[in-house]
Amino acid sequence: MILLATLLYGGCQDVKVGYLFTHNAKYNPDSVVFKANLDDANDDDAHRKKFEIPWQSQSLEGVQGTNPIRYSIERIDSDHNSPEILNQFSSVQKGVIQLPWNHSVPQGKYAISLRISNEGYSVVLDSMIMVIIK
Repeated sequence: MILLATLLYGGCQDVKVGYLFTHNAKYNPDSVVFKANLDDANDDDAHRKKFEIPWQSQSLEGVQGTNPIRYSIERIDSDHNSPEILNQFSSVQKGVIQLPWNHSVPQGKYAISLRISNEGYSVVLDSMIMVIIK
């Protein structure tokens, strides 16, 4: 009986807590356009500048898991690989990609790969969203 109890107790030590499903993860739409330069004559641009509103993508859909779920940028593929440029991008709750209103990122296309993780699980999703700077 003691042997059985010991085996049962020992077998329970390797059980992972929670879950993380990312097979349905996607952005809708899967690309977003941010401006490189704001135009003060444009009301929307003037409002963004006045209130320092960052550029933001839609949230990442289709992720299920045990909270808290953390989102971070794993990699950015582009023609501009300077850390000073790429460090301006950030990922906030629900996988929203954010760029400051006064960024200095040059025009171009930036394919962003995300790391999604929670307790016991971590998944990298390659090229989930294309950020286009115009």
